[in-house]
Amino acid sequence: MSYWRMPWNRNIGPIGLDLGADSPRAMQVRHGDDAPRTTMEVSIDPAADLVQRAIVAANGLRRARFVGREVVVGLPSSVARMHVARLPVLAGVDAREAIAWEAAERTAMSREALVADAIATGAPSALGEAKEEQLVVAAPVDQLEQAFAALLAAGFDPIAAEPRFLAVARALSRRARRDADVGNVRAVLHVEHHGACIMVLRGDRIAFCREIPVGGETFNHAVATRLGVSIEAATALRAHRMAAARGVASAVEVVAEEAALAATRATIDALANELALCLRYYGVSFRGGQPSRVVLSGPEASEPRLAEIVEEATRAEVGSYEREMPSSVGTPATASRVSSDFAPWITAYGLACRAPVEAARVGAGSGSARMERSAA
Repeated sequence: MSYWRMPWNRNIGPIGLDLGADSPRAMQVRHGDDAPRTTMEVSIDPAADLVQRAIVAANGLRRARFVGREVVVGLPSSVARMHVARLPVLAGVDAREAIAWEAAERTAMSREALVADAIATGAPSALGEAKEEQLVVAAPVDQLEQAFAALLAAGFDPIAAEPRFLAVARALSRRARRDADVGNVRAVLHVEHHGACIMVLRGDRIAFCREIPVGGETFNHAVATRLGVSIEAATALRAHRMAAARGVASAVEVVAEEAALAATRATIDALANELALCLRYYGVSFRGGQPSRVVLSGPEASEPRLAEIVEEATRAEVGSYEREMPSSVGTPATASRVSSDFAPWITAYGLACRAPVEAARVGAGSGSARMERSAA
């Protein structure tokens, strides 16, 4: 069960609840070292909707040993829809209404049926244009209300709801939060089961973001088709290959490895080419050149040869997410709380690292703060 937050637990953050992963995951972080303190994972039907995931996760939270009741919820991309728009430079209620009507028009939903907010990318505006580029995120009010109600009924307080890519950006920016770090520009390719997300981060601010429907599921279908095996067998083969690539499993048989590599090459090329196009767009928009490096993250990012082909396509240094995370994440104590592979927990970690002061920061999560109050 959850424990009341006592004065000596003030350095423990909220519960980060990732409802968009293949299995809902929750994590709580001890601030200072930014080290995971407690984790939870629950099994669920992959086809379950947001409300069903919230109900199952709420039951799991009641049995876990978290401190406090504040919960930050990560929304799947199917619920928190994102698009880029150039909106007038406004403030207060006028800005919120302009964002909401833009989202309603783009999603073909009524204004009353959604809650929306936006994150400014900081891209330069055209001369004389009183508009700025923003990442607009919209979610259905009814689903958010039902999901929040499930958490409230279990005794928890959902203080914020935000898109998962924002949590990923926060997790990979724990060492780049100063104003001076805005010159620390890097690209992120975050690959999960149902899709991938491409971002460009300037310090801890998102300058570019695009979600694409190419992920582990695409790889699994390609392997199953090429080898003439079931999806389950293809998934197991890929899991073995990725574990071997991380050095935690024996090498795959040569024939199977070559066949799987041939099957996945087209998908890897598609991801790498899409990333290269996004980086060209960023270079033109910001006129600041290309990011210094590409960060691979996510549970499907250890696909063999992905790093090599991305490096060829972008001509940039490619590294793993571990280099961007606090050193405490890689300690044996952390490994004892999560699996040896931290990649599936990145989103939950980023949600757990959310601080209330982020609501006032441009480009670092102001959108999620207003989304929470409208949906609660």
